[in-house]
Amino acid sequence: MLALALPRLAAWRDRWAVDHAMLEVIAFYQSARFHAVARSRFVRLEFAPDTLVAVYQGVTDSVAFGRPGPARHGVTLVTSRRSVVIAPTGIGWGAANTKIVLRRGDAGDSLTTSRLGRLKRWD
Repeated sequence: MLALALPRLAAWRDRWAVDHAMLEVIAFYQSARFHAVARSRFVRLEFAPDTLVAVYQGVTDSVAFGRPGPARHGVTLVTSRRSVVIAPTGIGWGAANTKIVLRRGDAGDSLTTSRLGRLKRWD
């Protein structure tokens, strides 16, 4: 009986880790977009497996905030662009069709950004 349950449990844990990491990436993106609009500044989002960083762009860049990346959940992160810039209007610059893929085991999820700053989640 245990032999039947273990593969399902492992698949469930992978799915949970990917879902949790995806929600963290979405919250990071939305927070950065909010910072760009609220402070009327360009914000550059930098995606790495171990860290997610939002940077205020200007003559001298300064870190707005950072968060641990999905690697802490054992989830891999692959992006079509390493960084995305959000304008003070909330619209993405160079963000159109940026794909963010999270995977662990057989579980996977992806996000796509639009130039308007929206996110689309693909299961």
